[in-house]
Amino acid sequence: MSAERSDRDDHVPVWDAAVRVGHWLLAGLVVFNLIAEDGGWWHRALGYIAAGVVVLRLTWALFASGGGGIAALKPSLRETLAYLRARAPRRIDHDPLGVWMVWLLWLLVLLLGLTGWMSRWDMFWGDDRVLIAHAWLADALMVAVLLHLLGVLVMSIVWRENLPGAMVTGRKRRPD
Repeated sequence: MSAERSDRDDHVPVWDAAVRVGHWLLAGLVVFNLIAEDGGWWHRALGYIAAGVVVLRLTWALFASGGGGIAALKPSLRETLAYLRARAPRRIDHDPLGVWMVWLLWLLVLLLGLTGWMSRWDMFWGDDRVLIAHAWLADALMVAVLLHLLGVLVMSIVWRENLPGAMVTGRKRRPD
């Protein structure tokens, strides 16, 4: 048996191509817009595209099954507390903390798209409240992204699993 075949036997599919492409596309758009925060045409266009990626991902979740489906993305306080009491055991799909982070990141991107769009409305001309809210949301997104990256790094170490690699290949080690 070849090493490639053995590796395939030891791993199971978790994330489909639409989930993975959406994840990395959104990540790239967010990074670009956090760096290029000039409010110019590219910033606005890519911000709207980022919001559209979130909407498409939510739509995909309604039809997908497994780790990319809406059932796997249902946040639960009870499940989260049980997960923490169990000392964060390895999961194949998103763990409960990851589910909360997914929703937080998506919500922030959508609110940034909304406040960015609203900042262009005539009724808010000269009113800095929308821009202040937009800047606050951008800061909150930056903190959330850093927490997400820290969580991925820590859990990759704890579980001895390359979680970023799994989001590239769509496959993770079989459950223990």
